[in-house]
Amino acid sequence: MDKRKIQKSHKNFICIGCGKDTWNEYYMLYGRIWRRANPREKGMLCISCVEEKLGRKLTKKDFTKAPVNIASALRTAILKNRLSRS
Repeated sequence: MDKRKIQKSHKNFICIGCGKDTWNEYYMLYGRIWRRANPREKGMLCISCVEEKLGRKLTKKDFTKAPVNIASALRTAILKNRLSRS
């Protein structure tokens, strides 16, 4: 795939809080958690920005049972850590 196409496709994965590329931090939170962190519900937030807005670290209970949370190669170290935290 053309590198320019890849970079363009990542445009939708920019964190609206800090500008970080969240391509490798794709996850699904339960709606009530997501709305607390992002009341507008639009856009992407990196794990760090979600945690900053919530005032706490995420735990695996915050993540849905969506396939992306269960078996995804697209994970950063912080996302892997939070998906395994009780």
